[in-house]
Amino acid sequence: MARPADIAKKATAAYYGLSADPKRVPKGWEIEYLRQHSLIPKENEFLVRLDTLINAKWSDNIGNISRTARMSDLDFIVYANELLEEGGLPLVKPGDERISQWRAYVASKDDALVLVRVSKGTEQKLLLVNTTITQ
Repeated sequence: MARPADIAKKATAAYYGLSADPKRVPKGWEIEYLRQHSLIPKENEFLVRLDTLINAKWSDNIGNISRTARMSDLDFIVYANELLEEGGLPLVKPGDERISQWRAYVASKDDALVLVRVSKGTEQKLLLVNTTITQ
């Protein structure tokens, strides 16, 4: 069985189209697996509900190439905004720092979730990968 880091790396390379070979990351790109405890906000009702919603949505986010469940910033924002809208709260937009905090919170609740940062020079991308949902 593949290690979670290997599954996350393959899913990230495939999701962002970094290489013609979806199993490898081309030279120049760096992958980091983040466990940023400093980003994790204090638990509240919204975060608990968001974690529950995200867990229910993994099967809708399985990659065609990697066959692994993953969520980009935009995917995550859609689900977060569903809950915010239900509560009559202001919606978040790409670039909002709370998105990183909320994803760190969700990732901290399950060891199978890996928050991956891919970078090349100043370009950075984040992906949340569920390494147990692989077909």
